[in-house]
Amino acid sequence: MTTPEENLGSIFARPTANTVPNRAQGLGGLVPNRGTGGAPPRQSPTGSNPPPPKDPEEVEEAPPPVAPSGGTPLPQTPSGVEEPLAQAPAEPPEAVEAEEGETEAALAKTKHRTTLYVSPALHRRFERYVRAARGRTNTSAVLEAVAAKNSTTPQIIQESKVSVAAGNELFPEDPRAVRYLGAGPVQIQIAPTYAQLQVLDTLTAKYGFEARATWIAPVLNAFLPGKKEKVPE
Repeated sequence: MTTPEENLGSIFARPTANTVPNRAQGLGGLVPNRGTGGAPPRQSPTGSNPPPPKDPEEVEEAPPPVAPSGGTPLPQTPSGVEEPLAQAPAEPPEAVEAEEGETEAALAKTKHRTTLYVSPALHRRFERYVRAARGRTNTSAVLEAVAAKNSTTPQIIQESKVSVAAGNELFPEDPRAVRYLGAGPVQIQIAPTYAQLQVLDTLTAKYGFEARATWIAPVLNAFLPGKKEKVPE
C-alpha cells in the first residue's frame, strides 16, 4: 500500500512581494494535538504517563513490619509513645516472710567473739571452774553464771561497788574513780551466738552500763567457787 506524496512546494517556494509564506502550513499533521488548544501531556522519564494523584483520604497505611524470618509481623508502636519496661513479678508475701525468717535463724546461730576483763585472781578461779567439767567452755561458764545470778544481779552490783578516790558530802564521787569487784586487766574470750549476745546487751542497758564486763565481772566473782573478792574496809 502506497501513501500519496504531499506537495511541499508551497513551503519552500520563493516569497513574493506582500507575501509571507506559512512554513508551518502542511506540518500540522506532524505535531500531535495541533489545533486543539491544549498542551501536550507530560510524560514521565520512563516514557509512560504518570499515574493520577491519589486522594489523601484514600491513601493506604503502610503495612506492618515483617519479622526477618518471614513469620508473624512485628507489633507496631505509635509514634512518640514509649513501651513500658517489663517488670519482674513480685514475690508473694509468704515467700518474703519465709526468707526473712531463715535469715534471722541463721543470724541467731552465728558466733560473735567478745572479750571480758577480770582481775588476775578471778581469772584463776574462772579457769579452774572451766576445766573442772568436761565440755564446759568459757562461753558456757559465763552464761551459766549470768543465768544463776539473774535475780540477784542488781544487789550484787551494788555491793561490789568500790570507790578508789576519797569523797565527801559536798561533792559527788567521780564515776571514773569507781570500780567493781572482779574487774581487772586480764582477758576472758567468749563466743556467744548473736541471740545470746543480744540478751547480754539488753541486760547491760538495763543495769545502766556501756560495757558488758562492768557487771559480768562482779557476777562471776559472786558465782565462782573459791575465795571471793571483797570490798576493802
